[in-house]
Amino acid sequence: MSDPSAEPICVVNTPAILGESVLWHPVDKKIYWLDLKGPALHIYDPATKAADVWKLSLGVPMGTLVRAKEGFILTGREGTFKVDVAARKLTPWVNPNDRAELTMFNDGKVDRQGRLWLCTSDNKETDPIGGIYSLTADGKSEIHDRGFACGNGPGFSPDGRTLYFSDTMVRKVYAYDLDTRTGTITNQRLFTEFSEAQGMPDGMTVDAAGGIWICHWDGWQISRFRPDGTLDRAIRLPVPQVTSCAFAGDALDTLYITTARVDLAADMLAKAPLAGSLFALKPGERGLPEPVFG
Repeated sequence: MSDPSAEPICVVNTPAILGESVLWHPVDKKIYWLDLKGPALHIYDPATKAADVWKLSLGVPMGTLVRAKEGFILTGREGTFKVDVAARKLTPWVNPNDRAELTMFNDGKVDRQGRLWLCTSDNKETDPIGGIYSLTADGKSEIHDRGFACGNGPGFSPDGRTLYFSDTMVRKVYAYDLDTRTGTITNQRLFTEFSEAQGMPDGMTVDAAGGIWICHWDGWQISRFRPDGTLDRAIRLPVPQVTSCAFAGDALDTLYITTARVDLAADMLAKAPLAGSLFALKPGERGLPEPVFG
């Protein structure tokens, strides 16, 4: 199922410790992504190839970055922040994490209706105490499920009626039915399960045809799955820790992929010197416009 025709290219060669949460801004036409353990916000302009880094004074690891009606929303150990990139300003907002002493925000995405879905993880990523939260623009949050040592994803089907979620430490990806009107999820079911050789499922995105692209932590690849859970194809990367992905460009036909170098030994870094860098590839599919929070 490997696809050698889609060749990942390193577009920002940087040793990010834990690159994550990549997204495309269709107005300023730039790529934004986080180093959760930097902590830092990276900005890349595909037109000029210019790369910029904003070092953040926050606890680590941070969680996720999403577009909002004005600027961005960032999650961290301290809760959520409204982000003004131009002014380099963070404004504390709300903290929906009801177990902040035990868990931390990890990945998150905005659904087709503008709700922000947030995953939390156990601080040590060992106990299954993390959950799935939703947050609305008025600051109201809701807890939908618990029982995950490290929650990742999520992703949403093109019609918005299915939520995909990575239960990373047990190598499973689940699907839920999402009621687009009420914002509730039901009917958890196994979508796919990774083998040990495949690594662990991390961040994801969904393309316009409904294909689910899932990153492999410790798996050296990104894979596309059909909506029925079968593997469509896998694309190998030159680094082991593949973390998040997003379609970008005016045609949404370029897939950008973040990577990490967490606790990699010297011999592994010698094999994967680009670990932590940002990659891009043309997979042959197009993405969907990412919704704006609120």
